[in-house]
Amino acid sequence: MLLSTTNGGWYRAGLLLALCCSLFAASPRCVAQNLVPNPSFELKDTCPYTIGFQEGDKPLFWEKWNQSPEYFNACVPGTGMDSLVGVPLNGFGFQHALEGGAYIGMYTYGSVGLNQPFREYVGCQLLEPLEVGETYNLSFYTNVAFGGSYWAPTWACNNMGMLFTMQPNVWTDTDQPEFGLRNHAHLHSTTVISDTANWTLVSGSFVADSAYQYLVLGNFFSDGLTDTLHIIPGNSLGAYYFMDGVCVTRAGQGCSFTSGIADQVPLAGRTWPNPVADMLHVRVDEGTQWQVYDASGRLVHDGVCSGDLLTIPVREWPLGEYVLRLKDKGVKHVRFVVMR
Repeated sequence: MLLSTTNGGWYRAGLLLALCCSLFAASPRCVAQNLVPNPSFELKDTCPYTIGFQEGDKPLFWEKWNQSPEYFNACVPGTGMDSLVGVPLNGFGFQHALEGGAYIGMYTYGSVGLNQPFREYVGCQLLEPLEVGETYNLSFYTNVAFGGSYWAPTWACNNMGMLFTMQPNVWTDTDQPEFGLRNHAHLHSTTVISDTANWTLVSGSFVADSAYQYLVLGNFFSDGLTDTLHIIPGNSLGAYYFMDGVCVTRAGQGCSFTSGIADQVPLAGRTWPNPVADMLHVRVDEGTQWQVYDASGRLVHDGVCSGDLLTIPVREWPLGEYVLRLKDKGVKHVRFVVMR
C-alpha cells in the first residue's frame, strides 16, 4: 500500500490497514502494526533548516507540544544555521541515527528560573485509538547528547518516557497551551541514561485504561522526582536527549518501522578498551563492513572483517572522539575516545 504523504492521508491509510487486518487476520502483513506514524522520523516535507520544530521544519505527523524541540536529519548541507540540526554532527551532539538518517531531540531536564522546571515535548496522533483492556508493547531508543558544535548539555537524567493522552497539545506561533507535569508516564526509564555513544532501548507494556488517541515523548516528572547525573563539568545547561525508533504495538507483536529499522544489538561490553591509546578491539561477525568517522564526520578508516575480532590500531591517530559504524544484518554505531 502506498501511504499518502499528507497528514490526513496517512491517518486514513492507517485506519484502512487496521480494518484490513481485522477482516483478514491470517494476512502476514497484519502480524505487527506499529501504531506510531513516521516512528523513525524519516518522512519529511523538506530538510530541517533551523532549530525549534518550525513550520515545514519537522518530521511529518509530529508536532511540538511544549517549548521548542529539534528535528535532526542527514539531508542538511551542514552550513550556516542548518548545521545545528544535521546528522551526525549538530548543535547539541554527535550521533548517527539508529537507522536511516533522522531523529528528534529535546531538553528533558533544566530550569528557566527558580523552581520553574523546563521540559520540551514532541507528540503525534496514533494511527488508531488504543483499545480499552488491550495490552500494548511500548518502546523507543534514546541517547544523551554529547559533543555538539554549539551547545554543551551537561546533565543526564532518568524518566525519559512515553505518555498517552485523549487530547493534543500542539504549540503554534499564536497558541501555546500549557502542558503541566504529570508525575506519571505509561513508559519511562527508572534509571539515569548516561550513555553518550550508543542508543539505549527503553521498553515495557501496559493495559490501556482509555481509548487514547495521542502519544507524547519526554520527561513528565518534576525535578524532585527526577534523578540526575552531572556528566560534563561546567555550566548547567540541563539534560538533552535524542530519540528514535518509537513503537506501540499490541502485545505479542513485533515492531515494524517505516524506514525498516532492524533489531539493534547493543555493543556495550563488546568494544574495549574505551578510552583507547593503542589498539581498539571489537567483537564482530565475519564479513561485517566497518567504517570509522572522526568528530567532524570525515571517514578515517574502513574495511571488511575477516574474522570475529576486529582490531584497529589507533596509536598514530589524533586525540579525540570517533564513531565506529558496523554493518552486517543491521547497522550499529559505537563512540570511542582516543586518549593518551
